[in-house]
Amino acid sequence: MSILDYLIHGNLAIRQEIINKFLKNLIQENRLVQDIELKISRGLINLEATLCSSEASTYKVNLVMSLSNFAFNRNSRFVELPLQGPVLISYQGLNIKARLEVVMDPDPVARAETPENLLRLMEYLMIEEDKITIDFNQIPGFNQLLQKKLGFLLNNLEISRLELGEGMLIVQPSIKFF
Repeated sequence: MSILDYLIHGNLAIRQEIINKFLKNLIQENRLVQDIELKISRGLINLEATLCSSEASTYKVNLVMSLSNFAFNRNSRFVELPLQGPVLISYQGLNIKARLEVVMDPDPVARAETPENLLRLMEYLMIEEDKITIDFNQIPGFNQLLQKKLGFLLNNLEISRLELGEGMLIVQPSIKFF
């Protein structure tokens, strides 16, 4: 499929299937995140993930988010996703609803036991009680993927508007040469 197949009224429509394929490729070698699926419906993003802390222990995590602040230009590429309720964690028949925040210990000695995959995940994912921020510039392979698809346009590409459509993320791109 060419990029023109994804254009809707001059905007780029990124279907949730494409996002899920990207997410699955991103976690392919990650032993912590076994599975991940994103659904976009009624202006909300539903994210379901299966996490594995050991061979015998798996957790299902469900998040419901909306779309708020974002930047996508030559200097900054991030999106903020406010949580629309507590995080649901399912573990062996228990359903736990909680607020979630992840803060890395500044002491490298204290982080020595932290799994490598989790440390890499926290390089581009900031989890606060009320929102999740994704820094696309820190995602391994993201800039290379864009460079491969967009070439020289990457440095001039900006996103002026993001919307959630039914089953898709609608991006209004703009090219800035100055």
